[in-house]
Amino acid sequence: MWAYVPFQIAGTVFGAWLAATQTLPWYAFAGLVLSVGSFNGIGIATAHELGHKKESLDRWLAKIALAPTMYGHFYVEHNRGHHKRVATPEDPASARMGESFWAFLPRTVLGSLRSAWELERERLDRMGKRVWSAKNNNLQAWAFTLVLFGCLVGWLGWPVLVFLVLQGLYGASMLEVVNYVEHYGLLRQKDPFNRYVRCQPEHSWNSNHIVGNIVLYHLQRHSDHHAHPARRYQALRHFDAAPQLPAGYATMITAAYFPPLWYSLMDHRVVGHYAGDLSKINMQPSARQRLLKHAPAGSAR
Repeated sequence: MWAYVPFQIAGTVFGAWLAATQTLPWYAFAGLVLSVGSFNGIGIATAHELGHKKESLDRWLAKIALAPTMYGHFYVEHNRGHHKRVATPEDPASARMGESFWAFLPRTVLGSLRSAWELERERLDRMGKRVWSAKNNNLQAWAFTLVLFGCLVGWLGWPVLVFLVLQGLYGASMLEVVNYVEHYGLLRQKDPFNRYVRCQPEHSWNSNHIVGNIVLYHLQRHSDHHAHPARRYQALRHFDAAPQLPAGYATMITAAYFPPLWYSLMDHRVVGHYAGDLSKINMQPSARQRLLKHAPAGSAR
């Protein structure tokens, strides 16, 4: 994981140099954006694993790995927001059944940003410090982006900023489509005291495919990660009893871009996971009537 970060930054710098100094046809430029954005998207997975650790070096490297995608607030929101609210309607990173990825994307981007800022404001208030201070983890992480992009603009000129922003947006979108896949339609129930039950493997979609697990630090064993977030990726376990995706992340991410295909693959699996009880599903309010209309006979309303 440590080794990935300097190679990631070097790849971003090399990609920026190519974009700024070479005469590229549009399709080559697009390919460069997608290529660099892709390994910076994987850099978010690296930051995800490092950010869960207690060691200072790991946490600083997590912030650096988030710099190329301009998504430094993920460091705050994922650990203290998403893990607390996962598989609930209050979580901007948990997709609802009947919600397309294209509807989910702006909701999760804006919701995660607001949540990260509020979480840091509350933490700094408890410490007696202002939100606009060097202790703000969001500002620290975003500062790495400003330094990286600023150095590249100073070296290669302002036009390189177009490439940097486009690849960063694509890399960040890779994170959010993974978020969309990981908890689609799943809902933690409430206990007699109206509190959400503790997150269990049943609240995340699992996918135990070898290649995807190698590339993404066993992220596809997501059920065990949310049940035990401090567990290192090498030790994450597969649970047959957890809800299972029909394919690996690469296939499911591709399907998520096409809502009718996604719904045909996943909606009946969500319903089946809850034995037809629609009241237990995290459902998109605007899609509720459509989903109820096509629900199996006898499903709970």
